[in-house]
Amino acid sequence: MYDKHGRNINYLRLSVNSKCNFDCFFCSSNRTIIHELTLNELKSLSELFSLLGIEHVRITGGEPLIRQDLPQILELFSKNFHISITTNGSHLKEFVKILSKFHVRNINLSLHSLDEEIFYKITKAKLSDVLDGLKAALKEKLNIKLNCVVNRYNVEEIPNLVRFASKLKIPIRFIELMPIGQNNESIPLSEIMKRLESFELKPVNVKLGFGPASYYVTKNGNYVGIIAALSKNFCSSCNKIRVSSEGKLYPCLGSSFCIDLRELLNRTSSKEELLMILRSTVESKPLRHNMNESFVQSDMRELGG
Repeated sequence: MYDKHGRNINYLRLSVNSKCNFDCFFCSSNRTIIHELTLNELKSLSELFSLLGIEHVRITGGEPLIRQDLPQILELFSKNFHISITTNGSHLKEFVKILSKFHVRNINLSLHSLDEEIFYKITKAKLSDVLDGLKAALKEKLNIKLNCVVNRYNVEEIPNLVRFASKLKIPIRFIELMPIGQNNESIPLSEIMKRLESFELKPVNVKLGFGPASYYVTKNGNYVGIIAALSKNFCSSCNKIRVSSEGKLYPCLGSSFCIDLRELLNRTSSKEELLMILRSTVESKPLRHNMNESFVQSDMRELGG
């Protein structure tokens, strides 16, 4: 499925839950918890997106591992798509067997600090739960990438995080904080790269997963990724759409424009009409975001980080 700019849109980020047991300051929400898509609604959407040409689905939240029927969701989407998941890791220890069973072998685990106090400042949660989950996932031989959203609390910790990832021989990615909701404290790419100088990074043309990260390799051979939507725009190669936990389809994370899929499913009985509306929406995906100029009035917890 191609948009009007010729980009092949084959990747869906699907938020299955707006609830989260963490309270990260850059993701927290004051909104009343809404009703997430039901299993039957997700089944209908799975069939539609398969017909549209989506190949890869990343399950996100909120925190997806706290949704009770997640195993059924994984079973449903594993039939037609390559699936991966993004998690805060706090319940990963209990889920590694289930993820392996449904071939969810690619996991992005959020790790914003290795210091218990700093981790708590950022997340209001316990670091030990995440590290236990990481240990269990590696033991199960799941493919792990670490994600770190760089902010004022952890920017000095970047070298320690790289050394930690290198010791475990897993990639780590540093993410520039985006102005979604009321976030306005982005640490620019230049400052992130300054703290990586000692690792003598060399750019490499590798693709670890289906996301937009630019990868480098350290002198010790470990991968470090950078996702810098503000400093290093990658919109021209964006292959992604998003569905929020309440069923709204966003062609672009950097825009508030969306359509209500739940409402469409309830009022439209014709599969052909549904597909036509979805194609038209995806085709309208903007050429680039405007987050450098203005805030995006959306809710990251509902959209999936």
